[in-house]
Amino acid sequence: MRSVSIILIFAALSAFAGAYTVEVSGNSQHGRIETVLSDPLEISVTDSSGEPVSGVPVEFEMKSDQGTLAYPIIGDYPLIIEGDSVSGNFSSVRILTGSDGIAAISLKLGNISSNNTIEATVLLPDGSEEEIDFSALAVDLKNIIFQILGGLAIFLLGMKMMSESLQRVAGNKMRGILKKVTSNRFLGLMAGALITAAIQSSSATSVIAVSFVNSGLIVLKQAVGVIIGANIGTTITGQLIAFKITHYAFPMLTIGFAMFAFSKNRRTQFWGKALTGLALIFIGMTIMKGVLDPLKTSMAVKGFFMSFSTNPLLAILAGTLVTSIIQSSSATVGLTMTLAGAGLINLQGAFYLVLGDNIGTTITAQLSAIGGTRAARQTAMAHTLFNVIGAVYMGLLITNNNGFILNFVRSTSGDSMRQVANAHSMFNIFNALLFLPLVPLLARLCEFIIPDKENTGQEEIELTLDENLLDSPSLAIDNLEREVVKMAKYAGATIQHGISCFMTGSPNPEKVISMEDTVDYMQRDLTIYASKIFQRDLDQTQSLKLPVIIHTINDIERVSDHAVNMVEARDRVSGNLQAKSGPLPDAVDQSASIVISMVEAIEAALRSHDRVASKKVLVFEEKLNRLEEDARSYYADSLSSKKNDGMTGLAMLDFIEYCERIGDHLTNIAQSLLGGGVWHGTDDMH
Repeated sequence: MRSVSIILIFAALSAFAGAYTVEVSGNSQHGRIETVLSDPLEISVTDSSGEPVSGVPVEFEMKSDQGTLAYPIIGDYPLIIEGDSVSGNFSSVRILTGSDGIAAISLKLGNISSNNTIEATVLLPDGSEEEIDFSALAVDLKNIIFQILGGLAIFLLGMKMMSESLQRVAGNKMRGILKKVTSNRFLGLMAGALITAAIQSSSATSVIAVSFVNSGLIVLKQAVGVIIGANIGTTITGQLIAFKITHYAFPMLTIGFAMFAFSKNRRTQFWGKALTGLALIFIGMTIMKGVLDPLKTSMAVKGFFMSFSTNPLLAILAGTLVTSIIQSSSATVGLTMTLAGAGLINLQGAFYLVLGDNIGTTITAQLSAIGGTRAARQTAMAHTLFNVIGAVYMGLLITNNNGFILNFVRSTSGDSMRQVANAHSMFNIFNALLFLPLVPLLARLCEFIIPDKENTGQEEIELTLDENLLDSPSLAIDNLEREVVKMAKYAGATIQHGISCFMTGSPNPEKVISMEDTVDYMQRDLTIYASKIFQRDLDQTQSLKLPVIIHTINDIERVSDHAVNMVEARDRVSGNLQAKSGPLPDAVDQSASIVISMVEAIEAALRSHDRVASKKVLVFEEKLNRLEEDARSYYADSLSSKKNDGMTGLAMLDFIEYCERIGDHLTNIAQSLLGGGVWHGTDDMH
């Protein structure tokens, strides 16, 4: 009997509890700041038969600092518990439901972008209470745009400061590592990953790889390995951001600023700038997250970002475009992590954005390859194909939101930002391991898309002065030195043509004059590039090295000038001088032979800083000096000879003098190389 009573009591309570239904309307709206929402916050009460219940007390109360309850008020006998009925702004109002069972009130949004929250308490006739939370987003669109762009600007400034500073610190080591990369693709991958992790810029690594291919320092297959490794190294930035050490940002900013502002040690200054850059990255992330966080309460805003999950093509395209515009894959990943952390986008949508980011980052390498050699353009194409192919197959694999890949990423962390960072890392590592055995095939595909053509000769002398390397002066100077070798080689060819023209009349003088003009253009371009390096923040060694390089450029140009002098001297000569015999013609042959040997030696010395080759130049110079003295004696003796051809003899004497002057300029270069290639004062140059 007792059990039957208990069952009846529970049944009665259940029936009583279900006697009334409370429905809500107007929740999760958004509107401009300081405006009244278009729809009121509405409570509707009906009984078990669906009929409206009137006279039910409903109390609306503001729970946020922003926003106020306002007219119009819908319902019976409204009671202003707290607020100003004259101004029409209330913080707490009690209303009875009307004959239609509805009690409602309007909401005036606050004056800043934030969530305005209201709690409604319904006192049902059965004595029970039901609490309902309303939220509405106040949007200051102009302020949101500026704060997001400002946060992104601070983030990018931090990335630039950190990347440039780390490049300054690691520049020489970075150059050395890449120079030692062999045809072993595994070493190339490790080098690319290590360098990118060190300098925090995959774009910089890819640009350097393109530049090195452009200059013939490494070949296409080596560069592909480096670029694949760079994709792994760039994921370090996302992992750093995911640690959420933003509360340390201002202490890092203080310490970093003190290091580069007050330290006199340049290395310490660079580390200070790197630390300041890292702090700015976190501050920028905090600003963007603070702006985006409230937006998750708006169904319209959330629906917009969630569309990335249902439209993979749109998400990948968005990631590509953003990265292409801001030229920083790390910034796009950071922005994606912020969206995920704010709850505006799920893991699937974030993954698609990351795939687009991987495609967009290839734009930098494509831009750096414009105007470069075919090998450089092939390298940039390899970077693009590698990332596009990877994005396509991974995009297809994650179309199922509950598939193995996404569930595996979710299992790595419960934090949404860390999940995005892990997805970025896992994809790039997997893609690298997948493509590593296929490097030769990828290289051949790029060679097929951008085929090699027969050299026209012009491409061999075209200078490659990559302005993308200027942010890393050590690499820019290395680039400059490689191009100086090209100039020296071409000037040497000009000298050989000048000698041949003087001796035999072939090639024609116009050919030599045209070549000398090319050397002049090279001097101009190299000097301009050197001046741009001078405008950067250089260390002491770099500041001492550049003047020597500029003097070397000028000496090489002066060498080609004397080739034109030789051509002009030919006007006073008839016939083939190689067929003539005698002390003076023999001195001409010896001088020509010595100058050609000196040109070859100086080219070798410039290419590899070969001290042995430099010393040979000095030995040859002494021989030229003795030959010139002997030639003057031979010419004086020939003047008393009945068979003397004064004009020819004078032309030969002038030729030997031009050879001696060429030797002087080449000696200047050799002495600077023997002096370590740095400026020691005016005595270095003769």
